[in-house]
Amino acid sequence: MIIRKAFKYKLKTTPGIEQQLSMMAGCSRLVWNKALAMSLNRLQNKQSIIWYNESAFWLKFWKSTTELCFLKDCHSQVLQQTLKNLERAFRDAFNKKQPNKRNPVFKHKGQYDSFSYPQGFKIEGSRVFQYFSAGPAC
Repeated sequence: MIIRKAFKYKLKTTPGIEQQLSMMAGCSRLVWNKALAMSLNRLQNKQSIIWYNESAFWLKFWKSTTELCFLKDCHSQVLQQTLKNLERAFRDAFNKKQPNKRNPVFKHKGQYDSFSYPQGFKIEGSRVFQYFSAGPAC
């Protein structure tokens, strides 16, 4: 018998760190919604959806625009992981073996405030340290 355990942690953060984490969740949500809108628009026009490689190109383009240059403040791996999650959601939606198929949905503030942070942190004992720079990107 396999026993699986999960642990839930609550981070004690400073207001500055909370603001940065909220900013990362917002940027992740924005990238998800923009890429999803582009893919759904393509589906309506009978074209193929945007997979990760093309969406990564659009992410780079969005970072270079003046109205979305704040995306540079967010850690790049957070945004890339968001695009990978969207690609997986579309693959699952079109997979015939999935019993509960459904298209990805738009994220709303407060409802899906999460993001994956694959690198750039370390855990020492009961403390989590993260490395990201704060500063204007534009």
